[in-house]
Amino acid sequence: MKKAQLWLFSYSWAWALCLVFSLKRERMSHNSGITARGRIRITKTPAFPEHDFFQPGREFKCRVRHASASYEDDTIIQVRAASLKFADSDYDSPLDLELNTGTISLFWTARNFAEFAQQRRHRVNELAYWNYYDKYPRGLLAAEDGIRKYPASFAQMYYHSQTATRFVGKDGVLRYAKYRLVPADGGPETGLMTKDELRNRWKEALEPGETRAPDYLRQELVDRLARGPVHYVLQIQLHTPQPDDSPEILNCNVAWDEATHPYMDLATVELESILPRAEGNQMRFSLFHHPPSLGLLPSEHMGDYNSLNYMRARSSVVKEFRVYLTKAWGPREAEPGERPETVRG
Repeated sequence: MKKAQLWLFSYSWAWALCLVFSLKRERMSHNSGITARGRIRITKTPAFPEHDFFQPGREFKCRVRHASASYEDDTIIQVRAASLKFADSDYDSPLDLELNTGTISLFWTARNFAEFAQQRRHRVNELAYWNYYDKYPRGLLAAEDGIRKYPASFAQMYYHSQTATRFVGKDGVLRYAKYRLVPADGGPETGLMTKDELRNRWKEALEPGETRAPDYLRQELVDRLARGPVHYVLQIQLHTPQPDDSPEILNCNVAWDEATHPYMDLATVELESILPRAEGNQMRFSLFHHPPSLGLLPSEHMGDYNSLNYMRARSSVVKEFRVYLTKAWGPREAEPGERPETVRG
């Protein structure tokens, strides 16, 4: 019964989003983005267990879509994202990874995601989700960890998958995996906020007298790629399940200790060119895109930690419908360089 409830909620949520966002030809979040194409090369000297998909030296064409999560305007304080597709394709791919700034997630089950989503337009002091943060201090902690203010570049931030997924090596052992995408030079992350700036929370609104363009991060990536390729390193953390594991090992609001779960280099990512905006708008990612040895962990009910990915995977229908309507009716979003009249809260 509990699993049926999760199934019903996930698909009801997906179709509700079809009505709310797809009819407006908008993504559910991360609406204003920019896409680049390039190549992924699996490391030749892996420190992780042998794997049939992540074979040493294997290469894939790829696409990376960078975006600001909540608002059209890049200057507004918010989470930033990188979605990685192991193919130069609008949709089909052997593996898709969706990553955000911050090591932990603002929500961690399908149930409390539903509470989070209901707070989307309830703003207090120019901040969305204020009441949710009051109820869930761990959600506030995750927001403080993930938001970025005036980052210098999409290429100078660290992006995390946050949720644990399946990893079965050639040895047949089930492990849990988390991923992150980092600048190849290992340089410091930009856009981090200070404790003083976070002390009384923050405002998610356009600052008076703002002179940066609303798409300044997207324009910076265009300029950066005009000077040459952009390089990242894709890394992986692994955990081998143990009988005495705490359930919290699967809680995406709890980061794994890097002392016991070190990040290992998985692949290099080289971006070479920007996709035309119209082509990038046709892209969609899916958590169903993975080989049999990777992918989602099973979920039994709305309160378990794997239910979040179960629900997110069912959003594929929303993404497909959005692309269909965009092709039929054309895109509906602000042009690059044009500051939106209002921000979405």
